[in-house]
Amino acid sequence: MNKSTILIITLAAAMSCSKPVVEVTARFSTNKDVYQTGEELIVQNTSEVKNNTLAFCKWEYNEQVHYGLELDGLSFANPGLYTITLTAYAEQGAGHDSYSRQILVVEENDIPWANFNCPPTARVGEEVLFEDKSVDNIGGITTWAWNIGGKTYSSDSPIVVFDSPATGVAVTLTVTDALGAVDSITKTIDITL
Repeated sequence: MNKSTILIITLAAAMSCSKPVVEVTARFSTNKDVYQTGEELIVQNTSEVKNNTLAFCKWEYNEQVHYGLELDGLSFANPGLYTITLTAYAEQGAGHDSYSRQILVVEENDIPWANFNCPPTARVGEEVLFEDKSVDNIGGITTWAWNIGGKTYSSDSPIVVFDSPATGVAVTLTVTDALGAVDSITKTIDITL
């Protein structure tokens, strides 16, 4: 056997004995970012482990510790900004990773105030901006539902082009805040040639 053959055999043996690199990525999601006091948080563990298995998780929140792959039944009795930290561990001490996220807990939700700007008249073929001016004091607006002359839009400030003249085209904006409270407003616009 020559030296190059021995070297190839030695390298092949070393490569077959090496362990794959374990990568742990701790992550979790919640169904929303703002909760009311006493409301249960829906937490989903989305942690991943490459080349190994997720063994257990350590959850830390409000000076408490919970061990388990999932975190069920969590709620906060007092308003405030809370940090939840997840540390995910691979089997046999092969590695771990941590991830933190903040959750806002409020006493009581206020109702958002839907409002928008648009010109009173517009011309056929002209771009018209319907600019959202809605306000919500806790958590912010999360969804916009526009009905503009029978067509629907979901962006915060849609740009619309009308293709025919009309008088008193109804424009309704419905907004929803982070805690699910809803408000609507309707205005009209005239479309001319």
